[in-house]
Amino acid sequence: MKITPQCVPCLLRRAIYEAELSGPEKVPAAIRAACGVFARRYRPGAVSARLATEVHAAVYRALGDRDPYRDVKRRSNDVALGLLPAAERFIARSKDRLRAAILCSIAGNMLDFGIRSDMQRPEDLRHAFSDILREGLGVDDIPRLRKLLRPGAKVVYLADNCGEIVFDRLVFHELRRLGASVTLVVRGEPILTDATLEDVEELGLRADVDRVLETGSFAVGVDLGRMGAALRRALKEADVIISKGMANFESFSGTKWRPMIHLMRTKCAPVARAAGAPMDVSVAKMWR
Repeated sequence: MKITPQCVPCLLRRAIYEAELSGPEKVPAAIRAACGVFARRYRPGAVSARLATEVHAAVYRALGDRDPYRDVKRRSNDVALGLLPAAERFIARSKDRLRAAILCSIAGNMLDFGIRSDMQRPEDLRHAFSDILREGLGVDDIPRLRKLLRPGAKVVYLADNCGEIVFDRLVFHELRRLGASVTLVVRGEPILTDATLEDVEELGLRADVDRVLETGSFAVGVDLGRMGAALRRALKEADVIISKGMANFESFSGTKWRPMIHLMRTKCAPVARAAGAPMDVSVAKMWR
C-alpha cells in the first residue's frame, strides 16, 4: 500500500505513544527521531509499511528500548485468554464455525494502540468484544476462502497482534478440522504489539499448527525483500495466504502474492479505502 499524507500524523502519534510507554521524558527524542525519518524518506508513492518500519526503528533507537510495548502485549494476551471461553461458546453456537472463529480473531485485531481508536487499553476489549461479534463482517469473502480449503490444502497464516493471536488459535482449529495444514508466521523481532516466537511458546501455540516460521526481521508487517528462504517458499507453495491485520495488508496489497485473504478491522481511512471497505468494520477481503 502506498503512503498517504494521513499516515504521517498517525506514525507520529505512534512514536509519542511508544515514548510515553518507555518513559515520558523520552517524548522529545522520539519526536525528533520520527521527524528526521520523515524529512529524509517521505515521498509520494513510498510503501507505507517500509516508511513505518524506518520510523519505528529510529524511535526505538532514540528510546534505547528494544520493546516498549512489552507490558501492553502481556496485558493483551491476558485479556484475550480471559475472553477465550466466551469466544468458544460463540463458535459452538454458530451454524458456521469457520466464520465465527474468524469473527473472534478479527475482534482481537482491535488490540492495537497509539492510533485513532476508542480502545485505549487492552482491558477495553472486554466491553467491546460481544458488540464486534454481533456486527458481523462488513466485507465477507469467506465463501471464496472456503473453496480453497480442500483436504490437504496448505495455509500460510500471517499473524499480527498479541492478544489477537489467542483468538487465531480458534481459526487454526477450524482450518485443520477442514483438513488444511497451517504454517503460522510471527514477527522476527519485537515491533509494536505484534506477536513473536516468545508469544507462541508462552501460549503453547505450536501444538495448534503444523509449523511456525518468523518474518526474519524488524519490520511493520513483512519486509518482502528480507524474508528468509523458508518463508518465501511457504508463501509460494501456499494454496491460500491468510493475512491478519493492517500492517500485513499494507505490506502485501499491491503485490502479486495470491490467493490471499485479509482479515482485519479497518481502523484508518487510508487502509479502508485501499481495501474498498467502510471504516471501523470487520473485513474478510480476498485477493486472487
